[in-house]
Amino acid sequence: MGETRGGTAAIRRLEPARWAVFREVRLRALRDAPGAFGQTVEHALARTPEDWRAVLRTRAQFVATISGVTVGTVGVTTDSPAAHLISMWVAPSARGRGISDQLISTALAWAAGHGCTAMCLEVTEGNAAAENLYRRHGFVPTGRRGPVEPGDPRTEFEMRRPL
Repeated sequence: MGETRGGTAAIRRLEPARWAVFREVRLRALRDAPGAFGQTVEHALARTPEDWRAVLRTRAQFVATISGVTVGTVGVTTDSPAAHLISMWVAPSARGRGISDQLISTALAWAAGHGCTAMCLEVTEGNAAAENLYRRHGFVPTGRRGPVEPGDPRTEFEMRRPL
């Protein structure tokens, strides 16, 4: 998928050669909202360039840019007829401008275009802003809950929507 424009940002899919862009936006996300993700900054910093490229070979990772500056990201994995939305983040300076909506719409369109019949995601308990965002896009809680990571005291819950 090439670059698409609409709303306030340009959205493009990252290829493995663009691993450094992914690394940079992922580190910014982890520093901004460490409680929203299962991964830590330390874990991300320990990844090699090949590790980052490997991640981009196994999923569709999109970034939103404004005037050449990366301001958001979202990933999509597929493991069944359902796709999985992961790693959603928008920079604080770009929030409230519809970029999260653009990223989610891009992820949904990509999944539908690849034959997926539903999209799932997990939200950390207490992240009301994320839950409300996903509800606006038709996601509903499934009732499944669990730890963010094994041994992590935080809980997350699953949301799902048909495509």
